[in-house]
Amino acid sequence: MRAEAAAILKLIKASRNVLMVSHKDADGDTLGSALAMCDVVAAMGKSVAMRVPPPVPQLYSFLPGFELINQEEGSPPDLVLVMDSSNLDRLSDTLGELPDDTRLVNIDHHVSNTMFGQVNLVVAGASSTAEVTFDLFKEWGVEITPAAATNLYCGIFTDTGGYRHENTTYRALSIGAELVSLGADPAGIAMRVYKNRKISTIKLQALVMATVGFDSDDRLVYGYVTQAMLEKTGAQLDEADGMIDQLNSVDGLELALFFKEMAPGVTKASIRSRGQANANALASQFGGGGHERAAGVEVDMPLEQAMEAILAQARRMISDSQR
Repeated sequence: MRAEAAAILKLIKASRNVLMVSHKDADGDTLGSALAMCDVVAAMGKSVAMRVPPPVPQLYSFLPGFELINQEEGSPPDLVLVMDSSNLDRLSDTLGELPDDTRLVNIDHHVSNTMFGQVNLVVAGASSTAEVTFDLFKEWGVEITPAAATNLYCGIFTDTGGYRHENTTYRALSIGAELVSLGADPAGIAMRVYKNRKISTIKLQALVMATVGFDSDDRLVYGYVTQAMLEKTGAQLDEADGMIDQLNSVDGLELALFFKEMAPGVTKASIRSRGQANANALASQFGGGGHERAAGVEVDMPLEQAMEAILAQARRMISDSQR
């Protein structure tokens, strides 16, 4: 990554107003990476701003710099750093109209990344974009403050599922340990992320678990959330984000799918896989992407139609894996 790191640093030094952008349905990795970048770039004397497609998940409001998100900006950016997004579609309309001379940098870890930036730093083998960002800071030789360490640790911690997923590598663990030595509070972050649920979240989880179905000799598990469930429980859509992990805990499964009714006629599917099944390959059939073990896709279909189409391909994938 040395050449890309040097190119990005050169662009930052030549800029005055730097904008960090996170993907829609923001998670701990995209927010933590972007907020850490805000901290480091601001220390270089640059004006920084951060945009996140709404709704912004309040679960992560404890992260240092969270108050910067979507605040009124001054001058238009002359440099945009897109953090943890495999394509521009995942930014929704957040970028808007940019000046013609604005440079775009793409920092990510998804194997399905479309390389949309003028500079692309994409490390598909990394556990998270936070890990890529940590390595970038090390290459630059800049100080990682306790605030930046907290944000980066949250990114790695959440994208590895609390150091439980298959992307929990020696490197992810060793970087986590170093970030703790730099000021991150692992117990505090774990408490805020995994032990700070609202009552509405628990009520929503109860409704979601009642939708769970099994298929393909119990190797395929799926569930869904509807707008009606959100209204009944008073929950926000981001409160359903952890449901896929519940489905993915079933013994013997090959594919876990969780469907969200984003709006009438719009459905999002989160996909997790084990064994021969490939989550990214399944998502790619519908225009989505991600990683081999974790991917997602948003389709312009009503919930029932989307479930029927994607589950059909999931069954076929499991059947093909047995041949």
